[in-house]
Amino acid sequence: MEKETIFMERLASLYKRERLVAFYKSQKFADCTFKLNGAEVKAHKLILACSSPVFEKMFFGDMASNEIIISDINEEEFNQVLEFIYTENISITSVVNAWSLFYVANKYLLDDLIHVCLQYIQKNLTMNSLVLSYEYAEMYSLRDIKKRCFSDIVGYVNGAFSTDYHMKPSTLCAILEEENIGLDKFELVIQIINWAAIECDFRKVEAIPENIVEVLKEEDILRFIRKDWLISIKCDECCDALIMCQCIDELLHESLLLLDEELTWSEDSCEIQKLYKPMQNICRLRKEFKIACRVDLHNSEEYVSSVSVNRRMILFGVLVNTEMNPTGYFGTGYEGSITVRVCEQNCNASIAKPTTFKGVIYYDSDLYLSLKDLVTLEPNVLYDIKVSYKNRSNIGVTPVHCYYMSNKLTNDCKDSVISFFEMCGTLVKGLSFYAA
Repeated sequence: MEKETIFMERLASLYKRERLVAFYKSQKFADCTFKLNGAEVKAHKLILACSSPVFEKMFFGDMASNEIIISDINEEEFNQVLEFIYTENISITSVVNAWSLFYVANKYLLDDLIHVCLQYIQKNLTMNSLVLSYEYAEMYSLRDIKKRCFSDIVGYVNGAFSTDYHMKPSTLCAILEEENIGLDKFELVIQIINWAAIECDFRKVEAIPENIVEVLKEEDILRFIRKDWLISIKCDECCDALIMCQCIDELLHESLLLLDEELTWSEDSCEIQKLYKPMQNICRLRKEFKIACRVDLHNSEEYVSSVSVNRRMILFGVLVNTEMNPTGYFGTGYEGSITVRVCEQNCNASIAKPTTFKGVIYYDSDLYLSLKDLVTLEPNVLYDIKVSYKNRSNIGVTPVHCYYMSNKLTNDCKDSVISFFEMCGTLVKGLSFYAA
């Protein structure tokens, strides 16, 4: 009997909901009108008042009116909100759409819709929506989303700069105040100037060197650039100092010349501090089961690890094994290099510029390489991650431990998966990646 009562109650509730939807679609008994930038949307005052205290005051308060003019919401998004009020269902199309709906829900105190929007945002964050979401979360004091977004922005800062979304000056300053961002000084200075050039466009002033430098002064961003960097930083391509580099375009070069006049020497200019530090904290590590075997690679010979992804992703860095300590050799490291490049399977051409670490490499350790150029991986394509070693003190082979590892890596929401295809162990111990 109890089950039958519950069933009847649910049936009655469903019938009422269907009647409400029918009234919404047919606009039968509609008794209020919203005017949104020339468009008119009709609805029912009582239903809206039941869903929101703001609507209640709007239609039944001291200043009640049956006609409401709204200038800050577009028709499509307002209709989405109305559909949610009447049907308790909503189809959110993107993170940007979710934030727009959140704005409406927050304005009219629609708590259920606020919850739905925030759930969607947290599950669907991508590199393109990361900075946007951080700035919205900061605006609305959403601490958890803000913290997660900012952590990922700092971890994947090259990707944050490469999106179409233009970050606010305060966001740029917050990033630059972090110590461990994954940019070397050359990239950092170039990204700052590029940001200022785009900021000029937003301010409707010409993006010329004088205006670029003025923007950086006005927003107090010059404090993040040191004068000695302009001389000490060398271009990887031409090996010239940054201020003399011919690889960059004319606007960047002239802006650097003006910056040189504005900046002052720092007290420790004789001791160039490292801005770039390995970003192993953002690398998702594969679970290690056991050593599979030892692989002997000749200098510059490539080890190949094949991967695929379930959605479009951006690859930022790779964690690999270093060379084994040769028998009878008691040194801790060697002078050499490790290079990583990514190709489509059965194709030797690199998708992006290869990344090479040169310097002292410690034996029997791990090395994280932050990729010089971001690599975009597409679903339903098989890729080869190719790793090569060069030991300047060893003209023979490079012995490296090959490990059995877990064959999948997921992101925080577990909706982005990288799968590995390796039969006899691997040198690739982890990757840093984000949904595109």
